[in-house]
Amino acid sequence: MKLPNSQKDFEDIMKNVDFTRVLQITVPILQPIIIGGLWLAFARFNKKADAVSKFIAIAESIPTIDLNLPKPVVLASLYHSIDEALDMLKEVIQTLKDIEIPTAEDIIDEAKEQILDPILDPIRENEQLQALAACNANAKKNLGFAYYTPAAGLWIVSCMAQKGFSVSLKYVKEKLGI
Repeated sequence: MKLPNSQKDFEDIMKNVDFTRVLQITVPILQPIIIGGLWLAFARFNKKADAVSKFIAIAESIPTIDLNLPKPVVLASLYHSIDEALDMLKEVIQTLKDIEIPTAEDIIDEAKEQILDPILDPIRENEQLQALAACNANAKKNLGFAYYTPAAGLWIVSCMAQKGFSVSLKYVKEKLGI
C-alpha cells in the first residue's frame, strides 16, 4: 500500500520530532492544572480536605494573609469554597470601608505639629516667663505694701489669664519665690 504524499511527509516530520523536548514544554504548562484538579477532587471526596479547602479559601481572601501555598491549590480551594470566600471578602470590604484613612494634608499637618512643638516649646516658655515678669512688675507697682501678702499671687494669676496664659498659684509661687 502506497501512502499519499502528505501522509509520507507527516511521517518524516514525526520521525524527526524529539518527544522529550515536547514533554519538557508541556509538563510545566499542565502541572498547575493537574495539581489544582487533584486538590479539587481530593477536597470533594475527603471531609478533612474539604475543611482545609474552605479554610484556605477564606484565609486567602483576606489581603493581609498569605499562606504561601501553591497557586493551583489556592485556586482549586477558591473554586471549591467560593461561597464562603465571597462571604469573607464581603466582611473584609465592609471593615475596610469603616476605617478612616487620613488624607495627605492631615498627615502633613500632623507632621508639622510634631516637628514644630519641640522647637516652639522653649519659645512659648520664654513668652510665658516674660509675661510673668511683666505681671510681677505690675503687681509691685499697683499693690504697694499688699504685694507682700497672698493677694499678690492672685493678682499675678489674674494678670497672666488676661494675657492668655493659664497658670496656677503654685506655679507663680515657684517661679517668683513669693
